[in-house]
Amino acid sequence: MLKKLFLVLFIFSILFGCAKEKENQQQSLQNFNITRTSTKETADAHLNQTAAKQAVQRISQKREVKDVVAVNTKKKLLLAYQVKHLQRFRMKQIEKEVKEELENLFPDYDVIISSDMKLFWKTEELKRKLSKDGINEKEVNKQIKKLEKLSNELT
Repeated sequence: MLKKLFLVLFIFSILFGCAKEKENQQQSLQNFNITRTSTKETADAHLNQTAAKQAVQRISQKREVKDVVAVNTKKKLLLAYQVKHLQRFRMKQIEKEVKEELENLFPDYDVIISSDMKLFWKTEELKRKLSKDGINEKEVNKQIKKLEKLSNELT
């Protein structure tokens, strides 16, 4: 009986002792001002995303489109969008309209578009990485090529 009581107390002490660990870690980092530094070149760290912003603004005005996300490099523009549920019957027509509009608006760019949800998520993730981490253009091009290949496989 004494062994069982000791075992129960031991287990509770371990559980309650470990439960406070995360709180202690947060408190230890509260007073520190941590600055992130990067060894990457500052010119490549922030790619000019004005074309992507213009494309998002233009395509999001369409009534058939629910959500849009875009990323661009100097030569490529990747745009992923979601279509409203009742507009799914016209997917091919909407895709054709969006592609034509973007190619007319950005003739210097290789325009890649997709309405696939997985590509939408991956493009959104790439955009977050670009704004948060400041990845260079070479890495963005590499990611866009992967997404373009994935887009061609899905269609």
